[in-house]
Amino acid sequence: MQSVVTRSRGRIAQAPAWQTFLLVFLPILGVYLLTMDRANLEQGVDAIAAALPAWRFTQFGDLDMAQFSELPWIIEVNGRILSNRPPGISWVTMPLYWVFGRQSFTGAVPSMLPGTATAVLFSAATVGVVHLTLRRITTPVLALGGALVFGLGTSTWSISANELWAHGPAQFFLALGMLAISYNRFVAAGLAHGAALLIRPVTALVAAGTGLAYGWMQRSWRPVVLGGLSAALGLGVLVVYNGLVLDSWTPVPASYGESFVERAQNQSPLAYVGDLLGMFLHPKYSIFVFSPFLLFTIPGLKRAWTGSPAWVRASAIGGVAYMLIHLRLNRFWGGAEFNYRYPLEMLTVLAPLLFLSWHTWYDNASAGWRRAFWYSVVASGTAQFVAIWIEFTNPTVL
Repeated sequence: MQSVVTRSRGRIAQAPAWQTFLLVFLPILGVYLLTMDRANLEQGVDAIAAALPAWRFTQFGDLDMAQFSELPWIIEVNGRILSNRPPGISWVTMPLYWVFGRQSFTGAVPSMLPGTATAVLFSAATVGVVHLTLRRITTPVLALGGALVFGLGTSTWSISANELWAHGPAQFFLALGMLAISYNRFVAAGLAHGAALLIRPVTALVAAGTGLAYGWMQRSWRPVVLGGLSAALGLGVLVVYNGLVLDSWTPVPASYGESFVERAQNQSPLAYVGDLLGMFLHPKYSIFVFSPFLLFTIPGLKRAWTGSPAWVRASAIGGVAYMLIHLRLNRFWGGAEFNYRYPLEMLTVLAPLLFLSWHTWYDNASAGWRRAFWYSVVASGTAQFVAIWIEFTNPTVL
């Protein structure tokens, strides 16, 4: 048996990147497809509002939401009834609605299955790309294991891949941007970041933080200029869409930005600290409750930081900057019934640093602490699995 395991590890270690990508992507895709939310009654309002424009445009060639005017996030703009969701999430959902969009209504809305399947595909691809970034800093075998833990032990499984939140597609493009930066492909990184901000505009903070940090570390303007100009293409498309469709020539129109501005202006320092602590420790919504394996990445952070490549540190800075500012703009619990979702983008771009931190600690840990880590991995996966099956009914789609 030992020789079989050794030979298997040897084959994986020698396999090209595309093969080990598939070794991660295909099993994760299968798990996500089996556990995704198939019932309209359990879809959140964000997922429905994101999917409806994709369904409407592929079936009728317009964005008229008049028949859904009573649903949340459906707004009136100069006499037109529209969804206020950023355009990117609907655009990436259109291909599957073109193919499968003529399914019958379930309650007040069309089938959400094409939208959910889109979320599954992008979320599984995110895990595969995270694996590719880990291959840049460790062996293919360890990169495969690290990506699987990420895919099954974080709410990428139970949130991003469960229904059409914007997180899965945004995570995918941020991971692509991080991979591109690791190869010094700054234009490609900027284009990926531009796609991410079309899906979740606030992820522009990741792009800005990463580019500026990497440029400073390398003492070069190339990452800032090339990456920034490329990402600005996505920003420009977003502004034009908002202007033409939502009648607001800004990246964040009032239809979904007013509450962010108001919170940033009125949140007290004490409330901000409470949100920060809640993100890590709240019993219903925190990272360490639903992904306790992440606790074991803390002890080795200092050594991992000093020994990691510049792109790893820059990506981490971009992710942390994004999260710190995000907590000023929105509540830490994300309007969910349980679990965490806003930190998902941060965890995606932090994955290489957290992996190195874990590896630094694990190499010197006792047998007991190593067992504790693997117990925490099982606990994390179990928490995500259980979270998927806790029933939630959305009365707006009855």
